[in-house]
Amino acid sequence: MQAAEMLARLNAEIAAWQSLHDILAEEEQALVDGDADRLAPLHAAKLQQLQAVSDHARNRVSDLRLAGHSPDRAGMAAWLAKFGEPELKARWQRLGELEQQTQAVNQRVGVLVDMRLGATRQALNVLMHAAAGAAGGLYDPDGLAVGAPTGKPLTAA
Repeated sequence: MQAAEMLARLNAEIAAWQSLHDILAEEEQALVDGDADRLAPLHAAKLQQLQAVSDHARNRVSDLRLAGHSPDRAGMAAWLAKFGEPELKARWQRLGELEQQTQAVNQRVGVLVDMRLGATRQALNVLMHAAAGAAGGLYDPDGLAVGAPTGKPLTAA
């Protein structure tokens, strides 16, 4: 592999990571805003970008092995040193930074999802307790009608 091809591959991998980072940042903002309608399309895009990032990483590991290097950061550093191109090292460093930034955004998204789920569970618990004491009633987590305290089901006429 030539230095130009290596640079093109690193740039493509960086672009894939940047797209994933952008999607996660948008997902984070949708969660902060409480805009659940924006999440479904982002989920599909996120899965697509995760696959692209994975494909790039798998190809890089394969290339490292073919070049006789270990499939890790040390192997990549040794391989890049053989090219002697400072731009390659700079792009590899950028890729590592972007990966860390993306992982940080992903962790924040996970925290936000947990917070939203906790708030939703708490609201459901309040509703369930209110339904148990109310004349009307609501639905349980399985979608089944919760009857009124008199025992009369919601579906009775």
